[in-house]
Amino acid sequence: MAQRARFKGNYKGVGEMLVSDKMQDAMEERAERVRGRCVANAPEDTGSYKESFRIETGIRPGPKPRAQSKVINDDQAAAYVEWGTQRTPRFRVMGRAAGAE
Repeated sequence: MAQRARFKGNYKGVGEMLVSDKMQDAMEERAERVRGRCVANAPEDTGSYKESFRIETGIRPGPKPRAQSKVINDDQAAAYVEWGTQRTPRFRVMGRAAGAE
């Protein structure tokens, strides 16, 4: 009968891996793809919304730190474009881009 493989996890090592530079690079690469889809699907009225996408990469603080990257839009109309108003249609640019990943 064949022997079963055994794995004994090193939780400290896994935690170090999840905040490593390589993990941060991987998160940033995924965020860059999401940002690209956001820019491609963004409505272009004045162009300021489309030009306001940026990425922040770092380590999430707290008891279980993790590498993270955020796609952010600082334009003053970003919430209105994403969620819509009575006069503005709901575009969901960032939501659809993140869901496609």
